[in-house]
This record gives sequence, structure tokens and C-alpha cells, in this order.
Amino acid sequence: MRVFHSVRTRIILISTLLLALFLIAYTVTVWAIANSYALESLSQTNSFSLSMISSEIDSNTANVRALVTRVAIDNELKNILSDFDQSSWIDYYHQFESMIQSNPAFNVIDRFIITDSSMTHFLQVVGYAASTGRPLRQGSFLDEAAHVPADSGFSDIYASTFSYESYNVTGSQRSIIDYNTGRTIGYVFATINIDALFENLRGYQELNGEAVYFCHNGEYYLASGDDFTYRPELSFSPSGARHAVLNNGTSIVTRLDDGSYMLYQKSQNGDFDLLQVFSAPSILGSFRNATFILLFFVIGFVVLVIALILSLYLNKAIYQPVKKLSKRIEKIQQSDFSQDNSINTDDEFGMIGRGINKLSSEVTDLMDRRVEDERKKIELEYKMLESQINPHFLYNTFNSIKWMATIQGASGIGEMITSLSRLMKNISKRDESLWTLSEELSFIDDYFVIMKYRYGNTISYCRSLDDECRDIMIPRFTLQPLVENAIFHGIEPKGTGAIAIMAKGFQSHYSIMVADNGVGFDSTEEKDRKADGVFRHIGVDNIRQRLSYALPGRVSFSVHTRIGVGTACIIRIAKEEK
Repeated sequence: MRVFHSVRTRIILISTLLLALFLIAYTVTVWAIANSYALESLSQTNSFSLSMISSEIDSNTANVRALVTRVAIDNELKNILSDFDQSSWIDYYHQFESMIQSNPAFNVIDRFIITDSSMTHFLQVVGYAASTGRPLRQGSFLDEAAHVPADSGFSDIYASTFSYESYNVTGSQRSIIDYNTGRTIGYVFATINIDALFENLRGYQELNGEAVYFCHNGEYYLASGDDFTYRPELSFSPSGARHAVLNNGTSIVTRLDDGSYMLYQKSQNGDFDLLQVFSAPSILGSFRNATFILLFFVIGFVVLVIALILSLYLNKAIYQPVKKLSKRIEKIQQSDFSQDNSINTDDEFGMIGRGINKLSSEVTDLMDRRVEDERKKIELEYKMLESQINPHFLYNTFNSIKWMATIQGASGIGEMITSLSRLMKNISKRDESLWTLSEELSFIDDYFVIMKYRYGNTISYCRSLDDECRDIMIPRFTLQPLVENAIFHGIEPKGTGAIAIMAKGFQSHYSIMVADNGVGFDSTEEKDRKADGVFRHIGVDNIRQRLSYALPGRVSFSVHTRIGVGTACIIRIAKEEK
């Protein structure tokens, strides 16, 4: 299993896998896009075909409706019906027949009948589609008229009583009104043969092989064979579909829950809406199995060839340089720090090779310096051992002076020597970089004892420390240089003055202030005061740097001064989050 850990093997496997995934994703994408285009094309084709059929149906129904209106408002007919004249009534038939037969919708008209208000006199023109009809009788007409409400649109589809074969028709009935008297003086009655109206729709259904329906007054009928079947269980609604493939207002193609698609063709005049349910097209269905298998093997062979070429290229471009670098690193592990110019190529691996050669050279130099540093360290440790004798000598000397001053009654000298001894111990024996604020103030107390004996009553000192500020950790000797600067550069030139140290805790931070009422200074001309006493050359910038190193991101240091008034140095330390 170690072979799978090599870079070469991983390059081959990864390149082959990535290429295969790319081709699969590409194939799936192309396949999905092709199916989408095929579906859109089929939807548009079906939509165009149904829209043509729907336009023809709308045109026929509109022509029949217009013909009914034209006859109902004909003044000559109204005059005949108002003062009924049998001869004029019979003479009007030829004009009536010519009017019907010249109408573009004559081939779908079943019967066109005019009757007086008592329905005892009739004029009838039989349409092109009524060749198998029964003769006109008053009883049959009354039965037929009962299906068709007066002065409305086309009625529901029903089996005509005038037909020997009981074919289906839809009828329209309109009153003939004498507008002078307001009386109904007759009726115009027309029926449309459904088989003739939807002849092209049935032919389209037979040619397309898909289920085609038409809807009239909320009822659905299936166009199949030589008949139209009423389907009361059907109820299609485009608003309930999950996905719209095509929607131009009148033609709507939607996907149904079972995966099939429904084309909804809306009627322009609202008489007959058309529906077609069809299956989604599949490009795969146009291929034979042998073609598909051959295509599969061709794609697989192309994948293998491209993967082999890619692997060879990656092997030369990546594996070989990595192998050289690996061997060079193994030599370095064996303490061979010699230069290898073969890895100094012009590409990114050459940059790594030059870095390795440079590292080898620097390691050699580092080892030489390490030997020299060890030698110097030994010499320094020896000198440090020698220097430890001097502090013990000084402490013993200070104790001797203290006891001599006590014996001779010079308490001031004893106090001063004691403070100086504590100062020296804090300076020489403390190795910690931080201590508490209370320890810093104790150190300043000892320092001020010495300064008080030097300056006498010309200086005074006070401090105020909140309890919560006692354990604040600050760098050693942070406040002492500020006190020393205040004495030497603020109070001494003035002759007298006072120094105050205050530490107070707030909600988000601690504030420490060292202030004096000395001469002050011009901050634009002098930005850094340097002490001349024990801590020579420890100025404001030094204190600011040490604070930022010890408490990064938590501390700020500011100096406020005014000539003749004094100087205040303020340190703000943010509280740590618990």
C-alpha cells in the first residue's frame, strides 16, 4: 500500500479522477441543456399547432355568433315578423339561405332556424355538417331549444334531437326584438356540429399520439377516434403546476406532479380552451443501445488518453523536481550541507531549491557562530561570578555605616543608608521584568527619603492608592524615572514644589498619574526629558516603549504640561477580560 503514498501515484489518480469528474459534469450539463432545449422546442411546436387550431375554432364560433346577431337585427325580417305575411316569409328564405351559405363558418353549422314568437312558423337552413339530420318538426325543435338558453353564449354540449346518429352540438339562441314596441317577435336558433368544429383537433391528436382535450363551460372532453368523450373527472389548472416551461399569456406549458407536461391554450373569445398532455422528450430515446455503448467506450478511451498525457506532463513538471528536492533534504539530514546547483531551476521549484542551498550555507555559518557564542558565554559566566563579590561588599559596608550612625545618634544618616541599601537590593537582585504597583511605590518611598535629605524641606511628596490598584503589574522602575524628572527638571529650577502620585480604578481601566507643580516645559520644543541621576538616559520614550512591550494593546501614556504650572504624566491600563 506504500505505492499510494507516492506523489506520482497521487498525481495519476487525482488527474484521472478530476478529468473524469469534469467530463461527467460536462456530459450531464450538456445533456440537461439539450433536454431543456428539446422540451422548449417541443413545447413551442405544440403551442404553435394548438394556437393555429384554437384560432380556427375561435374564428368559426365568432362567425356563427356574428351571423346570429346579423339575422336577429335584420330590419326586413323584423318587418315580416311584425305583420306576418306567409308569402314574404317564404320569399325571405332565399335571402336567409344565401346569408348562411356565404358565411365562412358554414362547414361547422349544423342548423340555422328562424321562428316567430309562437314557434309555429319556421325557416331552416341545414349546414354542411347536418347531412344525416332529421326533418324539422315543432316538437323536436322545442326539445332542442330547451337545451339552449335565450340571449346567451353557446350552450353546453349535448346530443342533438335532430340527428339520426345523435351527434353532439352546441347551440346559441337569440330573441328578435321589435325596438319600436319592445316586443319579442321571433327567435334565431343556431347549432354548431362539434365533430366538424374540432375536426382538425382530432386529426392533430391522431398525428401527435398525445391526449388532447378541450374545455367548454368548465367541462372537459377528450378528442379520440371518431368521437369526443366527456371527462367529468378532469380538472386542469395551470396555477397548480410546479414549473412553467412556457408562458406567453395564451399558451402556458407547465409540469405536472407525475412528471408529464400540460399545454394550456386559452381561447381568445372564451368559448373553447384546449389542453394537451405530453411526455418530456428524451434525447437518449433517439439512440440505440449499441450506439450508446459505443459512445460510452469512446468517452472512456478519451478520458484514459488525456489522463495518461496529463500524468506524464505532471510527472515531468512536478514529480521529478520534487524528487530532486527530497534527495537534497535527505543529504542535509545526514549533515551534508554542500551546494547542489541542479535544483536551481527557473520555476517555482527552483525558488525552493535556491532557498535550500541558501539555508545550507546559513546553517554552516550558524554552527560556526554557535561555537563562538558558547565560548563567549563561558567567559561571561566567569565574569558574572566575579561580579557577585561586589554587591555583598557594598551591603556589608552599608550595614557598618548604619550601626555607626545609630551609635553616634545620627538617625538621619541611618535612615538614609537603610533606604539606599534597599534601593540597591531591588536594583541588583530582582530578575523579574514586572512587579506590582505597591512594590514600585515602596521603591519610590525609599528613593524619596534620599532626595528629601538632599533637598530638605524644599520638596514634598504625597501619594494616593486605591486598594484595587495595589496588585497592578507594571514594568519595574516605570514611575521612578518620572519622579526623578519631576525633581530635577520641574522643582529644582523653581526652588520648591511638591510631587503627587495617584492610582485610581475605573470601570474599564486603571489610571496612574505622576504630577508636579514645577516650572513645566514647552512640549513642542522638548519631547523627552532625560534623568541625570541613578537611571541615566531613561526618558519618556523609553518608558512608553517598555509599557507597550510589557502590556501590548492595553496601555497608553500621555504627558500634559504648561509652563509655570507644572507637568502631569498619566498612564492608563485597560483591565483584562475575565
